[in-house]
Amino acid sequence: MLLKTKNTVPDSGPAQQAKGWGVMEQIIIALAVIVVIALVLGSVYLLHSRTNVASESSNVQTIITSTQGLLKGTDGYTFTSAAKMTGALIQMGGVPKSMTIRGTPSSGTATLYNTWGGSVTVAPSTTAGFNNGFTVTYEKVPQDACIQLATQISRTGLVNGITLNATAHSDGKVTTEQASAQCTADSGSTGTNKLIFTVNG
Repeated sequence: MLLKTKNTVPDSGPAQQAKGWGVMEQIIIALAVIVVIALVLGSVYLLHSRTNVASESSNVQTIITSTQGLLKGTDGYTFTSAAKMTGALIQMGGVPKSMTIRGTPSSGTATLYNTWGGSVTVAPSTTAGFNNGFTVTYEKVPQDACIQLATQISRTGLVNGITLNATAHSDGKVTTEQASAQCTADSGSTGTNKLIFTVNG
């Protein structure tokens, strides 16, 4: 007995749309990823910048108190140059250990640098013919750090004068508005600002 078999083809149903991401969706995802990366990097830079400023603000204060405690004699600060005074302060262990020192600390001729690669010097300051004061000079300070550092040190009351580039504040007071106007823009990634803190006594 012969049986007839019905040849059936499975029903594929309605036509399905092609799977996968379209070009527009890929572009949107890529842009979102770029924005997230930019935000993260911006936050990291801001945090790093604030950390550097806080560290250098503390360093300036330490240098000032160390200079007063270690280098002042009965005749004031009797040094003939910034190089000799800075070298002596390093030699006596009066600078923060976190700062960069070039040369042999025990030699008396080593040099000091801040976190931005600028030189840091301590020099005698003459008033009425006597070396009864000194200055702490910071070079290559970035613009944002210049504004923050100047105003932070101003608030401590430790200094009698602050000079931002060519502008001197003989009372040691600097407002954010003043610092914003007087701190100059960076040259690429290098700071261009010079800060001088003057201490009488």
